[in-house]
Amino acid sequence: MAIIETRQLTKKYGEQLAVNQLNIQIKSGSLTAYLGTNGAGKSTTIRMLTGTLQPTSGEILYNGKLNHSSIKIGVVFQNSVLDDELTVMENLLLRAEMYHHVDQKRLDELITKIGINEYAQKKYGRLSGGMRRKVDIARALIHQPEILFLDEPTTGLDLQSRKEIWQLLNALKESENIGILLTTHYLEEAEYADSVYILENGQLLEAGTAESLKRKYSTPMVWLKVKDKTNLKLSIDQKQIVGEDDRGICINVKNIIEMFDLFEAERHNIIDFTYQPIGMNEVFLKVTGRNFNHDSNR
Repeated sequence: MAIIETRQLTKKYGEQLAVNQLNIQIKSGSLTAYLGTNGAGKSTTIRMLTGTLQPTSGEILYNGKLNHSSIKIGVVFQNSVLDDELTVMENLLLRAEMYHHVDQKRLDELITKIGINEYAQKKYGRLSGGMRRKVDIARALIHQPEILFLDEPTTGLDLQSRKEIWQLLNALKESENIGILLTTHYLEEAEYADSVYILENGQLLEAGTAESLKRKYSTPMVWLKVKDKTNLKLSIDQKQIVGEDDRGICINVKNIIEMFDLFEAERHNIIDFTYQPIGMNEVFLKVTGRNFNHDSNR
């Protein structure tokens, strides 16, 4: 049974449809990536799932029940809710007081598991971004939630810090048997996901595992920088053109042979090209027709 399951979940703001008949599942011990560009409905969905926003219609089942109080929920926000002037330990102790069943043993185990022992007595505001994010995760896990919501958890972190956070989250989903729902604008992070949902304008466009989606959308793509865009667009099927970004015009090709045929036909027009194996960035581009990295992450 899923920890959380939605059935035809819908939210309207007046005439504006923010989320439209959404059906998703989040399971124990799994990572679910929830992807979409600006205005896709990600934040609205999370607010409904966490009980801070009432849906217009549809159902949310928590362990098969309609009452969200039947499960324990943890949330890591983009902006921390911890006090910069308190130490890490003081912040966690203060949060622990909100729950009757949390004792010092749980805090000690959590601090060790997350790897924040060495700066437990340092002020939170003096920590690096990666350190603060680990403490935020510890705060969200104090009461042993069944599901953890991560809203852009690695925004602004350097690559090494992001890798450390993902190593931690992968370990936690197994050791705590916790379900994780992730929103991120670093689509390569969705490679870690057991389930992926792609949303656009409140509508669910695609769902599956990261691997199954990459297999489904594995048609090669090539980006061409050319002298004459008009000439290129006239010489190929317009349906092959997926979009355009700083790498050039993005074109679908059926196979490598077709790609080299294209290169030969446009050899006097091509300035540069980019070709890469398909990843979640390319899946997202194919599903939505939009380049995620060039849109707002909200």
